[in-house]
Amino acid sequence: MAEETLTLEPGEVMVRPIQVDVYAYREGDDILFAQAWRAEGDSGSRKGHIVIAKGEADVPIKFHLHDRTSLNLAFLPADEGKQEGPFWCNTLDCPTSWGDGDGQISGVDSSKKLLKVVDANTGEPRTLHYALRFTGDAIGSGPPYEFDPEIRNGGAGVGGGSG
Repeated sequence: MAEETLTLEPGEVMVRPIQVDVYAYREGDDILFAQAWRAEGDSGSRKGHIVIAKGEADVPIKFHLHDRTSLNLAFLPADEGKQEGPFWCNTLDCPTSWGDGDGQISGVDSSKKLLKVVDANTGEPRTLHYALRFTGDAIGSGPPYEFDPEIRNGGAGVGGGSG
């Protein structure tokens, strides 16, 4: 079987989709979250904020929920009005309401254990503060339950990003 070789034009950057494993744990009435992520082709996972390389545009990101809480956590359904959806984002600090990170995030789609978004990664480098939002059985102050990590956009992607 012949092996295919991908040839990039000068200045063209290969976009590597991002896979994120989101882990939810329960400690008393608290829900704790952690994530491990990897870009396609990486040999191992990284912890902490997601990094999108400079020049990559329209980067697909898939968040996979691993619920270890016994609370039946699930991503909130994608909401056309976006106010109660599974992904809120802004560029200033942890979001307290819906936003798309100044047009950087589009294509939000969710099922119970999978959330998909597209990061345009255009313009100047910036930090996107986002909240993943979940439904589940009630304890403490939830639901909705939220996890609020960051994406570090390298910027200057030339994709079509909607926003």
